[in-house]
Amino acid sequence: MVSIQYNQKLHNAIIGIVMLVIAILFILYMGDSMVDSTREFRNSYMQYLFK
Repeated sequence: MVSIQYNQKLHNAIIGIVMLVIAILFILYMGDSMVDSTREFRNSYMQYLFK
């Protein structure tokens, strides 16, 4: 009985860690994407201003 409870807690901990890693990677990807799009917008806007 104790072994089953330990396995369930271990399983839940592993799932939690995997979800945390996925969330961190998603946040980093979205942040990088936002920085890239902002940089492109700023460059195109500056070119438009100085034409």
